[in-house]
Order: sequence, then structure tokens, then C-alpha cells
Amino acid sequence: MSAQPLISCRDLIPDTPGFDYHGAGLTLNVNRGDIVTFVGPDYTGKSSWLRTLTGVTSPVSGELELLGKNVDDFERQDWVKTRTSLGYVKSDTTILSATNALFNVVLPARYHDLGTAKELVKPATKLLFELGIYDLSSLPAYLRRDQRFKIAIARALILEPQALILDNPFYLLDAIASENLQQHLLKRNHQMNMGLLLVTHDVNFAIKHSNQIVFVTQEQLYLFDRDNRIQDCGLDFVIDYLNKNRMTC
Repeated sequence: MSAQPLISCRDLIPDTPGFDYHGAGLTLNVNRGDIVTFVGPDYTGKSSWLRTLTGVTSPVSGELELLGKNVDDFERQDWVKTRTSLGYVKSDTTILSATNALFNVVLPARYHDLGTAKELVKPATKLLFELGIYDLSSLPAYLRRDQRFKIAIARALILEPQALILDNPFYLLDAIASENLQQHLLKRNHQMNMGLLLVTHDVNFAIKHSNQIVFVTQEQLYLFDRDNRIQDCGLDFVIDYLNKNRMTC
């Protein structure tokens, strides 16, 4: 018997602030180990699609199931389970300003009773080091924005989610830091079968690693997979976008 998808939607349409989307709804399954990317021009609502797929905002129409259950039937304990199993980190995620990097990562795991503070210090430190955060004692105000974003990712990862959902995780990073983060995420994807669902402008990453790519415009969305490849789609505006983002099609 096959496992239930982590995220499953049918004819889903999000609320897209700034414009009214009148295109087709999204029908999509995200399973353990999948890599699904949303790409497309700016101001097309990609982040809105991501928020709706994780249940953070309600859709305009369509159905959404998280961890095998329709969100319309969710109770409080279902949302608690979802928030640990599906780690969502938006691009402007805030972290606790009054405590340092280490305890920003430890505290969510303590809240969900995954161990004592003493027990959690070691895995939290390991995660931060793997993500390139070595200053564990400074308050967030004294860290760069990209460092704070990595701490937010570590906060999600310490809960050992079945999938990690990231909104533009690479855009704050230089080329080396971006490559390091990509390799860390791919390692978890391969070794722990962790699903990845992300918005990105890095079309090289999307094409090389994705099981499915959703290309988003204000008017319509287009779903591609390894049998229906985005670089072979023949749509001029899609090819132009890929070329502008340094992808040779």
C-alpha cells in the first residue's frame, strides 16, 4: 500500500494579493522524497501558492489535504502535527530577538517536547554549523539577514520534518553559500527522504533536481515533470524566463 502524500491538492486556487488570478487550479501531490519547485517572474503570486499549499492561508477554491487529511476537517492537534511534519520557512521569517542563535533553534524543539534543553544543544549546534552559522552567542540584531534566515531553517529542521517548505531560500546568499545550502538540503532529501517544496529563481537547481516544476504567471500556471520537461515546452515566455536566469534550453 502506497503512503499518503504529504500534501495533496485538487483544483486549488490561492488568494493572490494585488491581482485576481483566473487561471486553472493546481492539482498536485507532494510525497516523501519529492522535490517540487515554483518558478516564474516576480509578482506572480508564487509565495501565495506556497502559503496556501501549507495551510497558512485559506484557498479561494479547491481542496487541500495535509498528511492525508482535508484541512477543512482539521482540529487543533492536526495543526500541531502539521507544523512539525511540514516545516515552513517564509522569506521574511522572524526569529526570537531576545535570545541567541543556539537557543532560537533549541526552543521550538523544547516546545514540542523533543528533549531537554541540555539534550537538544548538541543537535542544534550541529545543525547550525552545517548551515554555516558559527556565532552561536550573538543576538539576531548583530547577525546578517542571511544568517538569520539560516537560523530559521535550522529551527524547522530540528523538528525533523517530513518535508521542508522554503520561500526563496537562495536569494539572500552568495554563490558559495547558496551551493552549500543546496547541498545540505539535497543531502537530507537523499538520506532522510525529506520532501522539498520551494519557490526559487534558481532555474538550474529547479531543472536539475525537481520531480515537478510549477511555472507561475498572473494569468495561468503550467506544471512540468521529468516526462514533460520545462526546457522542451516550446512556450516562448517560459523559454525567455529560463534564458534570462542563465539556463540554456
